[in-house]
Amino acid sequence: MLVELVCLLLMLTLVGDIFLGVFSRYVMQATFPWYDEVARLCFVWMIFLGAAVAVRRGTHFRVHLFVDRLAPRAQRVVEVVVTLIVMAFGLVLVAGGLRMAPIAHRQLTDALELSMLWFYAALPVGGALMVVFAVPHLARAWRRR
Repeated sequence: MLVELVCLLLMLTLVGDIFLGVFSRYVMQATFPWYDEVARLCFVWMIFLGAAVAVRRGTHFRVHLFVDRLAPRAQRVVEVVVTLIVMAFGLVLVAGGLRMAPIAHRQLTDALELSMLWFYAALPVGGALMVVFAVPHLARAWRRR
């Protein structure tokens, strides 16, 4: 899947960037001024895209110890409720990210002079993907009711 591939590329970029940062600091005795901004950008995007991948796989947070002890009908109800909560959280991320966009667009990072919109855009993108990926889970859980 494309989102997982993007997460993999972000992880590889993050590892390479951190390696360069550590190498430059401890071997070359000078540091690249941009490596921490690249690392932060990769990390932020990995978090929100990774959360969407977790929703797609159905591995988002839930307390299996508690849910597994419920009756099958109650388990399905919990699954519907949890999926709705995940979707609501995704919508909160979308709304919050869109609300931050005008402010973030005017701010620049120090070293690369990138718009902070590149950082804050991860919120609505990840939130929207969480909602989209949760819809099939909700439909499946709803049909089993």
